[in-house]
Amino acid sequence: MGRDVTSWGYGTRLTGGDPRDTSGIWPPAPPDARAEPLGTPPPSASSSTDYAFMHTIPELGGQPVRWDPCRPIHLVLHNAQAPAGAEQLLREAVALVSSATGLQFVIDGVTTETPTSKRAPMVPRYGDRWSPVLVAWTDPSVMPDLHGPVAGVAGPAGAPHYTSDQQHWVSGTVYLDGPQFRALLQSVDGSAAARAIVMHEFGHLVGLAHVPAQDQLMYESNIGQRGFGPGDKEGLRQLGLGPCFTG
Repeated sequence: MGRDVTSWGYGTRLTGGDPRDTSGIWPPAPPDARAEPLGTPPPSASSSTDYAFMHTIPELGGQPVRWDPCRPIHLVLHNAQAPAGAEQLLREAVALVSSATGLQFVIDGVTTETPTSKRAPMVPRYGDRWSPVLVAWTDPSVMPDLHGPVAGVAGPAGAPHYTSDQQHWVSGTVYLDGPQFRALLQSVDGSAAARAIVMHEFGHLVGLAHVPAQDQLMYESNIGQRGFGPGDKEGLRQLGLGPCFTG
């Protein structure tokens, strides 16, 4: 399969409010939020710099925008074009991303929400909360970005914020081309190849961007990589080191 497409939404910077009070721009903290990180990324094991972030914060020394590690990342599944074994494939990929970042994921269940190219971080059907990440098995007739060899489109969505240190990812989308995956899964090494593509897309979801190094899984095209490389792992480790957000 060929290259993928990265899609992300940068949180809007707001003015005019009390920057210490986010109650009017963020939903209340969910019951499963904690005061400390839910998991811990592994220690640094590589000096590789073959990683890149979706968005960095110059005012904070160029550190990446991250997810809140003190609450789980909730996922909902749209299975209209899901291949056989889709949930197992997803769980395996998510477990590897979780292990590399310390971030925790929860699959809430199935949704009928239709994939769209511009999805708000809060969708009314989910109530007064950041929308769970929409993981959709779909096709180019619904999501035109999945054209030709493109097997996935993914990225996070940011929270509105008053100050630089309030920037963080709160929702997102992972769209996967079901027909392409069905064909791939019938090939030799198809399961490993398919899992690698889902891992790549979840790398985007947690904040990694493409890199020019062809031996990394976050290279723009899958040319045989089956797991995260040392640069990927270092980038993922850094993305798991974010602060808690209590709003």
